[in-house]
Order: sequence, then structure tokens, then C-alpha cells
Amino acid sequence: MKIFCLSVILICFSSFLNGQEPFVLSGYVFDSNTGEVLSGANVFDQHARRGTSTNFYGFFSIYISDPNNAMLLFSYVGYKDTIIHAADIHEKNLNVRLHPGLSIKEITIEASRQSIVNRAESGVIRLPVNEVSKLPNLFGEVDIIKAFQQTPGVQSGGEGKSELIVRGGSPDQNLILLDDVPLYYVSHFGGFLSVFNVDAISDAKLIKGSFPARYGGRLSSVLEIRMKDGNMNQFAGQGMLGLISSKIMLEGPIVKGTSSYMISARRNTLPIFQFFGDGPKYNFYDINAKLNLIASDRDRVHLSFYNGIDAVGFEEESRLTYMKQQARWGNTMGALRWNRIFSNRLFANTTFAFSTYHYLNLFENKNQLDTISRHLQNNILTGINDWFLKSDLSYTLLPGYDLKLGYKSIRHTFFPNHQEFQLAVRGKQQVRESFKPEITAWNHSVYVENDLDLRWFQINAGLRYSLFSVSEKRYNSLEPRIILNLLLARDISLKYAYSQNRQFIHLLSYSGAGMPADYWMPSTKSIGPANSIQHSIGMTSSFMDGVFELSLEAYVKTLNDLIAFKPGKSLVGHLDSWESLVEKDGKGHNYGTELFLQKKTGKSTGWLGITWSRAFREFNELNQGKIFPYAYDRPLDISVVWNYDWNENVNFSFAWNYGTGYPITLYTERYMIEGEEIYVFDKINSFRMRDYHRLDFALNFPAKTRWGERNWSISIYNIYNRRNPYYYFYDRKITEFQTTEVNGVQVHTGILGDLKLYQRSLFGFFPSFGFSFKF
Repeated sequence: MKIFCLSVILICFSSFLNGQEPFVLSGYVFDSNTGEVLSGANVFDQHARRGTSTNFYGFFSIYISDPNNAMLLFSYVGYKDTIIHAADIHEKNLNVRLHPGLSIKEITIEASRQSIVNRAESGVIRLPVNEVSKLPNLFGEVDIIKAFQQTPGVQSGGEGKSELIVRGGSPDQNLILLDDVPLYYVSHFGGFLSVFNVDAISDAKLIKGSFPARYGGRLSSVLEIRMKDGNMNQFAGQGMLGLISSKIMLEGPIVKGTSSYMISARRNTLPIFQFFGDGPKYNFYDINAKLNLIASDRDRVHLSFYNGIDAVGFEEESRLTYMKQQARWGNTMGALRWNRIFSNRLFANTTFAFSTYHYLNLFENKNQLDTISRHLQNNILTGINDWFLKSDLSYTLLPGYDLKLGYKSIRHTFFPNHQEFQLAVRGKQQVRESFKPEITAWNHSVYVENDLDLRWFQINAGLRYSLFSVSEKRYNSLEPRIILNLLLARDISLKYAYSQNRQFIHLLSYSGAGMPADYWMPSTKSIGPANSIQHSIGMTSSFMDGVFELSLEAYVKTLNDLIAFKPGKSLVGHLDSWESLVEKDGKGHNYGTELFLQKKTGKSTGWLGITWSRAFREFNELNQGKIFPYAYDRPLDISVVWNYDWNENVNFSFAWNYGTGYPITLYTERYMIEGEEIYVFDKINSFRMRDYHRLDFALNFPAKTRWGERNWSISIYNIYNRRNPYYYFYDRKITEFQTTEVNGVQVHTGILGDLKLYQRSLFGFFPSFGFSFKF
């Protein structure tokens, strides 16, 4: 409340100094070719030296303090700048269309005013989708999450995985939003490929620092991904044929200039595990779809849909028997959003949506013996269903002051152990049994944000209140957030951020499992929500007229009320009493420093990311109550990414990654007692894997054709064939053979040597290719 009152006083004083009442200009910023809105486009008044940016839906609202002299600069990465004189504007609603294409000469000092230097934000990374498409990849498939993994403060959690480990957190601590709807599992192919089809994405943003009050429910980060709206002007499409998967995306107008659609589909095209013999059948697919309607000058309606499924299984069949075992998992989400411009000052978005994640185990067996037939089916289902309603308001109250308010209500339904059993025997009564326990929880939240811009000082101050109720237990949470940005010079700023966050749901998963075995569970009477407090301070700079951006940020994050599995415990058969399987009241201690240098325009682009960080955990009943390194503790992480456009028909890129080896737990002593080996483990995660590093390369050959564009791409993963560790295991190998004679026959018996530690590597030198096209 003190921050809010101070903001109003400062704004009123600033307005008084201006000496006249400004008017408010609002509208949308579009791509001139497709008619899609541009989220995060910059709008800057060069005369008043004050700016804003478009929101998630492409909408902006800005005060014009001097209509006679104001010059508005509209800019967006990868698009030509547009300058409009306020004196030429005859209405207070303005829609601006930016044209693709940007050269270094077109970047001005004024444009750099809306770089990271001037934003009240902390730890935010934006990656243009067109640049991500040029990066080296695995299996010929471009992956937006793997691109974010090559930025400071973000790790993969293992060789080739599409997980996000942000500032020492765990994968479940990330809020991953697709068109404003959370997804709970974001990997295909056992974790090596993300569910996000780049062809269907228009914008992606990762917030790893203190995130604004409008986000909640997670502790580590927010990944916000926006699907394409669909081309408003003409029918278009693109697709790709790759080593593992193929995809197609189609878009176009339903009624030109008024409504559009976008639909994309992707699936694996080859039997992944069956190249070298009888392996399991593995398939995956995903579908993205969106409808976009301009109902009036003030109303827009969006309908979004996503469905993605992975399935792996075995089938055996003979004349008398049949057996099938399969696991299926995936997400489905749908959202209906309504954008309404109530006035030049007030913008509202209302969303009604659902999201579901499920993991299904199926077993089926048929036997035929003489006149007796037997048919057995057993299914086990786990997952979570969400239905929610949310509304967000943005109000331009005063010059340089925007007020944001919002409400969200979520109904969670957890089904940790749905079981169905069916047995049919000829001549006997059929047996059917089902067990479907469910847990229902409600999460209500409200928030307020104050965005203040005093030209030399920017503030984002907010407060979020949440109420989580499950069974007869209620948890209340009040989470203050503040981000400060102080301009020390024209292109240098000092930032500070503070945030409190609470997470009411927990993920129980088996560590190291190749396929997902995830159980989402709510906080209960005995297991409370986890919470975190994060402080960060940093400096940012934009130089050479905005061609380069540099950020240096240090953070300290403490976590409380964490959970971890007790040693040797398993969820199998114990889901009803899962609280007894975990250690609770755990603490986390994370801190680090991140450097991020980006070259954003020109023939060569890319970045350098360096992270020095530590992540520790502490539980009373683990490691004798002593602090120990977290499984994803990586003291040093370095990423270098470089793209170069040789000409219109050739571009290439390099990506080099280095990381300290992850911690592991190994035994330190071994005893033989009564013929049985006893192993002693001293401390948790007291050893480390070998350091990780690799170099990737990609070469692209784009070209225009009479029907559109095509591109041949060659990508090489791990050029110098570094054997990086995937996991370690103990084994005894035969060291010699002993020959004995039994009944006149020589028998050779292998003699096992000592128990030794071995490393398993996954991907060495791995080339792949792809063919993509646009029309």
C-alpha cells in the first residue's frame, strides 16, 4: 500500500509539471504481411522520452503529453521501424502495421530506449522464433526449450533432455503457459523433444527472475508461449520432413481481415525403437489449432486448442495367446479468450479454459485353451484436470502509470490412482471392478500491479493473494513483488527485484526414469505448500545503438517446505499414503551470478551466457541433517551461440556448451558379511559426474521458389564426439575364463572381476537433416 501511494504521488507530481492534460492513444500493432498481432512491440514517444510496449495480445496504450510535437516510434525485433507524428493522428485509436526486415542502419538511439535498460523487469529472456529456427538441433527438430537451455541460469537436467532447470529449481517449479493455459508435461520421446511445435509459435518469453504479481503458483520461472493467430490476409502454410518427425502447419483467413485460423500437426514418421530388432512400438503426435475473430473495433475472440500424446508398448500374439502392454501420456488444453477495449485507457482479457494431463498404463491378456477362453484387462490412470476462469484488466491511469488488476479461480481434480479391472472367462460370470479416488482442490487468487515510468526510474510493484482449499484444509498466501529499474546513464541501468512465491501442488516422480512416471498431488493437512523468497540485483546496458545488450545479475533464493522421497521408498502400492513416503519441511539455498551478452542484429547474431551458481538442499532426516548439493547443482555453466547469414541462400550456426558435472551419490565403503556384500553410502551427492561439454553445428540452405520457400538443413550434434555421462552404474565384468572338464566335455566358466563404476553415454557424434518448406 505504501508503494502504491508513493507511485500515485510521484505520478501526480509529474503530471503537474507537464502543465497540460494529455490524451491517451491506444490500439494494436500488427505484422503487415500476416495481420497477426505483435506481442512485446515497442511504442516510444521521442519528444516526451517515455514509452510502453504491447501486451500479450498486441495492445498498447500511451499518453501523448504534447500532441503538436510528439513523434511515436514503433519498433519490433526483425521489423522495420515506423515513425508517426501525433499531429497527423485524427483518432485516439490507432492500429499500426510493421513490415518485416531490419538493417543495422535503421536502428536509432531512440529505439534503444525500449531495450532491457528501460524495462522494469528482471531475468527476462526473449528469443525470436526465426533465430531459434537456425540453431543446431537434435534429430532435425528445432526445439524452443533447448534454445532457452543455452541461456544463463537455465539447464537441461541431462543429456538431450527438454526440461527446464532454472536457477537450481526443479522441473515442476516452472509455470509453462501455452496461450495463457498451464501445461503439466512438456516432453515427447522420453524427454528428448519438447511438445512445442516451432511452426505454430509466434512468441516465447522466459521469466527466471522475480516475476510480476499476475503470475503465481510456481517457484522458479514462467515460460510464456503464444501460438500464431493465423494469417488474416492470405492462405499460407509450412512443413518439415525430419529424421524423427514430420509436421505441417496451415493458416489463412476465414473472412479476410476479420477472422483467421491456424492448425498444425506433427508426429513421428519412423519406428524409433525398431530399427535394430524387436523393440517397443513408440509413437507420438501433437496438434495445435487456433481461431481468431475480430468481432468489432473493440472486441477480439480467440479459441485455442492443443493435444499431444506419447504411447509406447509391446504386443505378443500367437495362435492361442495375445498380450498387450502399453503406456500412454500427454496433455490436452483448450481456451476461449475475449479481449475487450472498454476505452483508450482500459483493456480487459477474460479467459475460460481447461487443461488436463494423464498417464495411462494398459495391460491386456487373452488365452485360449481347448474350450476355455480367458480375457483379462487392467488399466491404471493417473493425472490432473484443471478448469479455470480468469480476468485481467489494464488501466492507463496517468502519464507513465499503468494499473493492472486480475482474478483467477482454478478447480483442480487430482486422480492419482484410477484402476479398472475386467476378467472374462467363458462359462463364468464376468468380473468388473473399478477404483477411482479423486481429490478436488480450489485455488482462488487476486492481484494488483503498478507500472510506473518516471523516465529515469521505473517500478513494477505488485501484490498477489491466493487461497488454496483442499478437503477441510485452507492455505492463505500473500505474495509481494517489486522490481526497480534506475537509469544511471542513457544506456545503463541498475535493477533490483524482490519476490515471494508459493506453490500449492507437488510433483512426485521417479528419478532417472526414461518414460514419465509423474504423480501430481495437492498440498494436504500434513504436507503444506512450498514457498520461496528471491532477491536479485543487476546492471544492464545497451550499446552500439542497440546492436548489443549486456546484463549482469546476481540472485539469492531461499526455499522452504520442500519435499523429497525417503531413501528406498516407492510409490507403487502406496499412493494412498504418499505423505509417509516423503521427507518434508526441507530447505533450499540457491545463489548465483549470470552474465548475458547478446548481439541482436546484423549478419551475425548470437549470445554468450556464463553462469556461476550453487544449489543446496537441507532435510532433518537426510544426510544426517547436514546440507548437501542438490541434484541439479552446477557451479559453472557456459554457452556460446553464433548465427551467421552468409547470404540469402546460406546461413550457419555454432553452439558450444560447458557445464560442471552434476552431483551423484556413490558408496564409500564395502563389507562382506556372511557372504553378502554390504555397501556404505557416506554423504548425499558427495561425488560428481565428469564435466559436460559439446559443440554443435548447423548449416541451412534456404531458397525462394516459384511456389514459396524451401530450406535444406544439416545439423551435427556433438561434433568432436565427446562421451558425456548420462548416468553411472556398477557392474562386474568377466576378466578371465576357467576351463574344467565335465564328463569328458570341456566347460569354460567366466570369472567376474571386482565391482567397478562405469559411465553410460547417450549421444556421440550425431548428424541429422531436415527439409522444410513454406508457401
